[in-house]
Amino acid sequence: MPSLTLVDRLLEVADTLRESLPQSAAFRRRAVSTAYYAVFHSLAKLCCETLLPNTMRSDDAWQRVYRALDHGSLRRVLQQSPLRSHPVLGVIGPLVIRLQEERHRADYLPPQRDLYSPEEVTDLLGQARYVISELNKLDIGGRKLLATSLLFKERNP
Repeated sequence: MPSLTLVDRLLEVADTLRESLPQSAAFRRRAVSTAYYAVFHSLAKLCCETLLPNTMRSDDAWQRVYRALDHGSLRRVLQQSPLRSHPVLGVIGPLVIRLQEERHRADYLPPQRDLYSPEEVTDLLGQARYVISELNKLDIGGRKLLATSLLFKERNP
């Protein structure tokens, strides 16, 4: 059995939080935030594997590409062409954006006992899993399109 990746572990942590104390608003909030970070790390890994396919993770170039993914521009890029019109990325883009929005709510809103119901948390974790699954199935053309769109600023002629 292959070892679990960071993304796998983050999803496992989110599940553990959701299941271990479902009545806890804090655990539900952390589960939602962790689900988004699983997606974010999946995107960062995809960028590295696509742009630097034969590079060790300890290499400076790998680390620079991994760290280049920006939360702020992620939303904007996913809402624009060519990603918005791609058959797969156009479907998962809005899900990533929603997960990011929910992560912001989970991390920054003042305490609210009913911010997320257990069912909402389960739904958001399912969306994160779906996004990660679709990212893993992307063909090389889709991976290159996604990686270059996320990491490189579009310049007008």
